[in-house]
Amino acid sequence: MKLRLHWSETYQVVRQYPSFELDSEKFPELEMEMLQIHNAGSLNDRNIALADLEHKMHQTKTQRGETIFSMIEPYVNDFDQSVVHTVDDEDCGCFRMTEED
Repeated sequence: MKLRLHWSETYQVVRQYPSFELDSEKFPELEMEMLQIHNAGSLNDRNIALADLEHKMHQTKTQRGETIFSMIEPYVNDFDQSVVHTVDDEDCGCFRMTEED
């Protein structure tokens, strides 16, 4: 018996963009969400507050009709300066059957 196999590895990729500053004086409508992040008592609370901030940034439109998120574009302008990290497991590799053509 013969099997045609190949080895396959799975990685999760994270692209990290340069940091930016969000100012509540420039965007006062985000101050409540920013305070929730600042006052978060646990990592879980902070992650929930960050998700709430992102949601509000996507939903809140400025006087020009664009969302706050699209104005800041935290990933578009700095794509070349971003860093890619791979998150891997020790047991991420496995055999796969090779399909014959």
